[in-house]
Amino acid sequence: MELIITPGDGLVDEVPHLLVQGLGAHEQVTVRIDVTDAAGAVWRSVNRYRADARGVAGTALTAPIAGSYTGIDPSGPWWSMTPVHRDGSPVTFTASDDALTWTVWCAADSARQVRRTVVRRWRARRVGRTERDDQGLRLLEYAPRGAGHGDRPVVLMVPGAGGPGAVAPTAALLASRCGFTTVVVASTAHAVMPVEHIARAVGAVATGRRVGVVAFSLGTGGALAALALAGVPVHAVVAIAPTHVIWQAPHRGGPPPKTSSWTYRDVPLPYVPVRDTLLLPQLAARTLLRRLPGGLSRSPALRLRRTYQSGLRNAVAVRGALIPVEDITAPLMAIAGTDDAVWPAATMARALLARRRAVRSDDVLLVHRGAGHLLRPPLVPTTVDRTAALVSGGTPQATALAQSETWAAMTAFLERRLSSDGVTSGAS
Repeated sequence: MELIITPGDGLVDEVPHLLVQGLGAHEQVTVRIDVTDAAGAVWRSVNRYRADARGVAGTALTAPIAGSYTGIDPSGPWWSMTPVHRDGSPVTFTASDDALTWTVWCAADSARQVRRTVVRRWRARRVGRTERDDQGLRLLEYAPRGAGHGDRPVVLMVPGAGGPGAVAPTAALLASRCGFTTVVVASTAHAVMPVEHIARAVGAVATGRRVGVVAFSLGTGGALAALALAGVPVHAVVAIAPTHVIWQAPHRGGPPPKTSSWTYRDVPLPYVPVRDTLLLPQLAARTLLRRLPGGLSRSPALRLRRTYQSGLRNAVAVRGALIPVEDITAPLMAIAGTDDAVWPAATMARALLARRRAVRSDDVLLVHRGAGHLLRPPLVPTTVDRTAALVSGGTPQATALAQSETWAAMTAFLERRLSSDGVTSGAS
């Protein structure tokens, strides 16, 4: 029996094809994949396949007869992985900005076994990583080494509430796949971030280079406001799970503070308030549960969509807090899932582009049916426990498909807009 995995070492957006050959005709084989994520949590998928008459089974050829996913899907064993230890299950898979090693076990009914390891990289070997603080900003940069570094397009990434660590793997992979210099920017000195910080970060990297901005979730409000209000010229903008308005500052373990998420010229931007009363029962229940045995392992995340939906019904506040995205001169790609449980991202993505129809005809709207809030690079596991699913939303399979489609569409959009000749060279 032979287990072939192609590629055995590659970037994480390359789907490893598993092929088992040398089995008996129609013999059954079990494939188990284990990985320890960057936070130390162990994830696993177990699937059982039946070989064909030639004694061959493979993820690109065969649907599992039992296991963690259905249908013929080479990516299925990877995105369908779940935490091994159910007590204190992580809210989500913690990706690395470097590499992780997966172990693949293959056991046939004939008691034959074989094991292989697979390395999946978010950061290619030729991509360097640097980190620095600059006047209240934390800047995390990934850049391909070698000649021409100073001429490469730059992509600035603005994270959401998860902070820079949540988007660093995406930045590393984007630098590796497309050859861009990517810079993750976050505030170090302000709970409420001035949009000028984002404008300053863009200006610092823009000299003589084509620049794109990719923002996530809550970070889309500040990024879009910075580009619109400060008039910073860029060549492409991507907003993932976006907002079209400025929102009240998020909660920090309690009811949200009565202020805006963003300031401009030292003045809080007009914002849409959320209904605290919809959060209070969750906060009270979380406090009680965390006092019980095992309660400290429960996720602190709250189910927020109703609070944001309620805010959007406040027509006066919405009109005052609209981000003037029609003033952004670059093409905009807005990406969202219909089952986002954090906030109504699909509704807000459509509203973003509706404001720009009169000024841009090359914007792109990508709405994924059944997908949740977390849209990360392909193959990152999307199956988590029920509590985490309620927090982020979406079905595992729909979110996995959305991650793959988002990554392909986003990289193509950025390469087309940031490369003067339409072609960029990735780093291997």
